[in-house]
Amino acid sequence: MSSKTSRSRAVADGQKTVDYWRLFRDLPDACLLFEASDPDYMIVEANKAREEMMQISRADTIGRPLFSVPPYTGEQFKSGPGKDLRQHLQQVMRTGRSYRLEAVRGTVFGVGGVKRTVYLQGAYVPLRDTAGKVCHILCIIHDVTDEMQAAEETKAMESRLSAALTIGKLGSWVFDPTDGRITGDENFKKLFFTPDELAHTYTIDMFLESVHKDDRPRVIAAVQRSLKRNVLFEEECRVYMQDGTIRWILARGEPEKGEDGTFSGVVVDLTEQRTLQAQVALARQQDRLNRQAARILRQRNEELEAISRSKDEFVALASHQLRTPATAVKQYIGMMLQGYVGDITEMQYDVLEKAFEGNERQIQIINQILSAARVDTGKLVVALMPLDLRSLVQGIAAEMRPVFEQREHTFTVRVPADPVYVAADLSYLRMAIENVVQNASVYTPKGGSVRMTLTVVRGNAVLRVSDTGVGIRKKDIGKLFVKFSRIHNPLSVEAGGSGIGLYLTAEIVRLHDGTVDVESRIGKGTTFAISLPLMHNKNIKKGDARRKG
Repeated sequence: MSSKTSRSRAVADGQKTVDYWRLFRDLPDACLLFEASDPDYMIVEANKAREEMMQISRADTIGRPLFSVPPYTGEQFKSGPGKDLRQHLQQVMRTGRSYRLEAVRGTVFGVGGVKRTVYLQGAYVPLRDTAGKVCHILCIIHDVTDEMQAAEETKAMESRLSAALTIGKLGSWVFDPTDGRITGDENFKKLFFTPDELAHTYTIDMFLESVHKDDRPRVIAAVQRSLKRNVLFEEECRVYMQDGTIRWILARGEPEKGEDGTFSGVVVDLTEQRTLQAQVALARQQDRLNRQAARILRQRNEELEAISRSKDEFVALASHQLRTPATAVKQYIGMMLQGYVGDITEMQYDVLEKAFEGNERQIQIINQILSAARVDTGKLVVALMPLDLRSLVQGIAAEMRPVFEQREHTFTVRVPADPVYVAADLSYLRMAIENVVQNASVYTPKGGSVRMTLTVVRGNAVLRVSDTGVGIRKKDIGKLFVKFSRIHNPLSVEAGGSGIGLYLTAEIVRLHDGTVDVESRIGKGTTFAISLPLMHNKNIKKGDARRKG
């Protein structure tokens, strides 16, 4: 061979080598070529796709041991698919057979350096020299993300379908008319409590035998019609379970395409649905009864309200009509006591004075009844004006002092040195306080004491009326402010009363934005505390009116 020919062949071989390496560099999959030499496995070449995937340049890869570059240095790789990689590479060198790793999830760099999560699978292919010995190993990394995601979705769908069938208590079955055998899936077996050994011999006759006797004729007729006409079968019925319970099911099937005559279908447990439907029907019936009862109660309530309004209006009218003659009697007796009709004897004076006091007491009771009637009908209106509560308390104390002296009570009054202004209706607030003071007097035995104390506490005027009377049991305190309520105690018969005084007091104080509190001990006495907001804490204009409604 001439030297010219040798040179031409060498040039051609060199050109092929360059083409091979260019082809290797441009392969779409990430590739890595390394020596088949344990333990270093020195890297010989890496293509562009691997450079982009790992973000490691070819220059930083070539000439380095395999297990000193990513991903082989990562703990996730070492503990996962690459755990026994060195042993597998030794096997590739020994047997000359390729080895494929399991797919691993990882993060790679895509176009523009954007990170993305992918599934990668490495294949290690042995390369032989002219003597047939494995001299290099080519690692090809495939992106199997689409395949893995499809497999995961399929698995998830199968899991969801199985769960849906289980949750929905739905089983599938196939019926072969030639031998009468029914083959069901796991849910079918669970639904009918069919053990595996019985599942292989379960027949249409066994199914019909399990159907409730009242539903069996209808189901048998439907099965015969479907088989004869080769049409859809669909029936709801009750069946006896292996454990003795009765459940509602829906069996539905239709003939499959083909000449074998088999039917396929589903069976659904409707027991809970049927139970729920029954509960809904019962609830609707109960709801109708409740609404009917509510209408009756509403009508009765309206009737009672009408009767109550009529009663309140009658009481108000009667009280007004009673007050007019009682006032006239008061005026005439007063004129006789003052001598306008001539001289009267001492005995006559005493009788007239008692009549005057009795008539005054009657007028007071009528006024209370009339005020209570106004409360009930929403017609009690208080006209708020600036009021010195200290002066009102002193005035009431002066008027009540003769009563306490007559009953041999020790009566004391303590008020602040300066005025205590509240926004109040003078006449109604006087009535409320007088009711409490009179109550203290009549329920305190002779020789006892009554004390009125007015103080200012945290922006409120607090009037306390304390006595050493018979006291009130704790369980009876709640009855004090109930209209016409009377509490039994040693002085209740002697005290008398209409049972509306404290009820009226509570309503009047409430209209003044105040409160009434009670503390009491049997045999030790009682304290009523009326609390009203001070004037400077309220934006009250003169004549401001409030209504009980």
